[in-house]
Amino acid sequence: MKKRRQENIDGIDHIFMEEMEEVSKDLKEIKHMVEREEKMLAKQLKPIPSITQRILQGILNVFGTIYVIIEQFVEYPDDDVILGMEIDEDLQNMSRKNLCRYMDAVLPQRGFFDIQSTSKIRLGCQLLREYRQLKAMSGDLRYTETDGLETGSPGDYDY
Repeated sequence: MKKRRQENIDGIDHIFMEEMEEVSKDLKEIKHMVEREEKMLAKQLKPIPSITQRILQGILNVFGTIYVIIEQFVEYPDDDVILGMEIDEDLQNMSRKNLCRYMDAVLPQRGFFDIQSTSKIRLGCQLLREYRQLKAMSGDLRYTETDGLETGSPGDYDY
């Protein structure tokens, strides 16, 4: 009877330890998510840009608006492959505005049309980095976080 009772206690202890490990793992994951959210919030609460930066942003916005107006009349006949990547036909046929609406639908936050070109490129780089990390985790790809950053020199793309 004592031996059986001890086995039950040992079994309960084992189950308890497994549950505690699971809780510990969940807490670490929650802590990581909270830290990431805090970092994002801190970045979003940046101080107001200087007058010079606001003027430069205004100029970019004017030229961006002109670009968008002119671009409506441009045809892109060779958009089936861009930089070696095949583009789906439905995406080839979408207008700039529809492409931005699509991005708004799949991103965590709306406003893709309104952000500057460099920010769009930066977002694309982040999405590709996360995609490559996921592929690496699944074993489909070797990945290091600096992939692509070590090629070329900083002035290679200065215009």
